[in-house]
Formats: sequence, C-alpha cells, structure tokens
Amino acid sequence: MAVFGNLEHISLADLLPLLATREGALELFNVPGQPNATLYVRKGTLCCMHVAGRPVDALQVRSAVAKLMQARKGAFEFLPGVRPRSPSIVVGVPIQSLLVAAATFNDELSEARDVLAHPDTMFRLVRMEPVEDRRIAQFLDRARMLLVTGASAREIAERVGIALDDVRLCLHKLRRLGMALPVRARTEALPPVRKGLAQRLLGALRRRFGRGD
Repeated sequence: MAVFGNLEHISLADLLPLLATREGALELFNVPGQPNATLYVRKGTLCCMHVAGRPVDALQVRSAVAKLMQARKGAFEFLPGVRPRSPSIVVGVPIQSLLVAAATFNDELSEARDVLAHPDTMFRLVRMEPVEDRRIAQFLDRARMLLVTGASAREIAERVGIALDDVRLCLHKLRRLGMALPVRARTEALPPVRKGLAQRLLGALRRRFGRGD
C-alpha cells in the first residue's frame, strides 16, 4: 500500500529511516524551488535517484539529498516494490551514511557561505597532490580538466552537472589547501606551480582520453 504525506509534517531526514527496511520508490514533488525527485530504496540503501527524470550519480546525490532535507514544504508518496524503469546510475549508498553526509554538507555550506567566492569568479589549478577528502578527490577527477585552463563555479556546475553550491564549497576547500587560486582571466599569470604538476596533468589527460606519446 502506498504511503503519502506532506513535508510540513515530517522531513526527509526523518522519513528515510522509516523506510530503511522497505523496498520501493519515494517520490518528492511540489517542493518550492526544487524539481521533482524519486529515491529508490532497498534494505537500508539508496539504490539510485532521479531528479527531474534524470539519474543522479554518486557525486551529485549528497547535495541533491541535502537540498531536499531542508525542504519544509512539498509532498511525498512512497510506492512499495517499485523499481526504476528508465536507465539509472546505481549509487548504492547506505541511507544512514547518506543522511550524515548530507547534514554535514548543509553545516559546512552554512558556515562557509559568507566567504565563498562569487559563482562567476574564475579559478585555476596551481598544485596537484593527493587529498584525504574523498569528496574533493572525486570533484577533482571530474573538474580537473576545466580547472587546468581556468573555470568558474558556475561554468563547472553547468558543464559537469554538480550543484552550484557544492562546486563553490569544493573550490573553497581547494583554495584553503593552496591547490586552486582565483584569477581574473584564463591567461592571468599565477605563482610558479609545484614541479611536476604539468607532467601529472598531462598524464591525467592521457589516461582520460587514452592517448599515448
């Protein structure tokens, strides 16, 4: 039997744990400023998620859920046993871990919002090294090629498909690590980069596109 209700009475953060042992599709709609979303759950795991009818990947799912967790208006309906019929990206994230990650994202964004760069500020990568933050590592894997020549948070968000606030937060962290710096133009001179950066970036390009010497 379907379960339905309103986010004014129960938030997504409280609703998802109640569905942890069930299998089906949780549809969220009429959320102000947010497209309709469907979360497919099974045995305590978010199997996949669609936003505006499109599949969301593992890098996008945290910020997508984080936005919905803040919603206090909108409706939901849970359809037991329903599985995705259109092509989907399997994310396979435990619901509890996802809720913690989404809450952490909201807290970090709230604390840093006043110091985040403008969405149109251009950044360039000036250093490349391993990072412990798995989220930043995933972001770099996706946005590295744009940051080599210079790109704004808005440009990265549009071309890579990551939420704008998520991109701004990642760039803020990269700036604090000294790995990316703001520039006024793609051709603006920057401080000397760490030796070997060019070679590593070239290697990344070759691995990405499968080209040899």
